[in-house]
Amino acid sequence: MKLQKHSISSVNVGIIGATGLVGQEFISLLEERNFPVKELYLFASDNSIGRKMRFGKKLYEVLPFKANLFKSIDIAFFSAGADIDKILVPQAAEMGAVCIDNSSAFRMNKKVPLVVPEINFKDIKKSDRIIANPNCSTIQLVLVLDTLRRLSKIVSVDVSTYQAVSGAGREPLEMYFSQSLKRKRDAKTQFYGNIIQKIGPISKDNYCEEEMKIVFETRKILSDEKMKISPTTMRVPLPNVHTESIIVEFKDKITVKNIEEALLNNKNNVLFVNDMDSMDADKSNITFVSRLRRDLDNEKRFLMIITADNLRVGAALNGIRIAERIINEK
Repeated sequence: MKLQKHSISSVNVGIIGATGLVGQEFISLLEERNFPVKELYLFASDNSIGRKMRFGKKLYEVLPFKANLFKSIDIAFFSAGADIDKILVPQAAEMGAVCIDNSSAFRMNKKVPLVVPEINFKDIKKSDRIIANPNCSTIQLVLVLDTLRRLSKIVSVDVSTYQAVSGAGREPLEMYFSQSLKRKRDAKTQFYGNIIQKIGPISKDNYCEEEMKIVFETRKILSDEKMKISPTTMRVPLPNVHTESIIVEFKDKITVKNIEEALLNNKNNVLFVNDMDSMDADKSNITFVSRLRRDLDNEKRFLMIITADNLRVGAALNGIRIAERIINEK
């Protein structure tokens, strides 16, 4: 990947969907991580045009979704939704920008790398201008599975997710807070005080869209099309942080201590702790693993809980780590 327009010491950055929850996390993390921003361009839908947003000591005006504005951008972070990104990402790529897309628009496109940089950054070729950011629930899962598969081949994974309302976007999150004040059922979807037992449309075989994202994306990132994955995904009444309960079956016999040591010595920004509450992961850049134990009846199966901030670890942080590697290694 070659950034054509400027020295790699600084790049022009665009955030498309800047006023959304993930877009705001992109802005916060760029500043926190001292990302080498030369010029920053913020884009959003019509109702946000002209809004001022702060980055560092400067206020930036939100611009409309217009393709000709992409010509000055080196790296573009997209989080405007799949329908919009399908149109704008190819336009920005054609103008020379490296596009890191947080939507589902390109994830299963065989020509587009689906990347968690700690695992498969090598999948990005120099000619790639579009890079897909995985689904939030997938990212925290594969960061752990990548560590565990170094101990023994993983035969199967059972995963049940308990996903925060912010994963559905700003409007559902605002509904959640509004419902929490009213403390009564709304005419619309009830997020507060409720567990929604599916995320996305249901397919003919009764799996929801989010469940199949986990299956297909995990296999693609880990380059293991034969990995058996049994998913259940649910939306829970929390504003932020996704929690996953997983059961991993290995080909070989290993011990709890083997897994503990692997998790304590990993390079994937995963932290093993004995016990924690989900909200302890809020605003953290760490993926946490807790409640590790062996299956009562099968010595090759192990149970554990994975917890991470879905807007950071599961979205913006992964995109920025991709960009950092592009700048530093290409």
